[in-house]
Amino acid sequence: MAYENVRSTGIVTVEENDEWRFGNHTDDGTVSVTLDLSTFNVKDETKRDKYLTGLGDKATTIWIKSGIPLAKITASGAYGPYDPNATDGRQNKIAGLLESMVEISVTFGGWDVVNGANVGMRYRGDIIKSKLPVVPADGAVWGGSFFDIEDDTVTPLSNVSATSGTSTPTTITSAAITDATTVGKNVLTANDAATARTAIGAGTSSFDGSYNSLKDKPTIPPAYTLPAATENALGGVKLVSIASNADAAAIVTALKSAGIAK
Repeated sequence: MAYENVRSTGIVTVEENDEWRFGNHTDDGTVSVTLDLSTFNVKDETKRDKYLTGLGDKATTIWIKSGIPLAKITASGAYGPYDPNATDGRQNKIAGLLESMVEISVTFGGWDVVNGANVGMRYRGDIIKSKLPVVPADGAVWGGSFFDIEDDTVTPLSNVSATSGTSTPTTITSAAITDATTVGKNVLTANDAATARTAIGAGTSSFDGSYNSLKDKPTIPPAYTLPAATENALGGVKLVSIASNADAAAIVTALKSAGIAK
């Protein structure tokens, strides 16, 4: 559910816009990260207005908006706004979204996070992408586990190719089929299905890949003939037709004819 928190600096009034959230988000979908504040303090006014709120000529406190897509800076390991035009690593992948507005103290010495250096970054959840303060292009690569839910349509965002915008399955080889952790993380392709089946039962299976076909089927003998009676043993069990009014002599004759009695 979207909600707004209204905060005042004494100079300007700031409203926190959480419309980008779809439904309630639990705390277990966030991690603590360090922001590189210089990546938000940009000269480009269009970007700055998307990143920040509470700006003013006399403002000494401003806020970085919640929901900003964050990306990791390769050299420092800190995080800044995802930017496809960056060259410091932030162009590669969206790691998550800024969980809440971050209060920034603006002083002569520069910018400081008011409540400590670390902030929360959401790495999974249901969102409305079009409501984010900075809306990534459709071809952007998302990490974590995010779903865009809008107009009754659910669109997976994470693990999407930057060029095609579609999910790219991982191919698994027969050598990897023996590793249970690999099987759990990868997708078998149609070409690998037969190889995987062979690898699972290597050396013992006669399965040739078809559920209707087995190699080296066992030889099934023709109809089995029950043994006849001998001097010391009864014959096999057979169905013998005997008239309901047959006498003893007729019964014995029928049993001898069937090979059950001698």
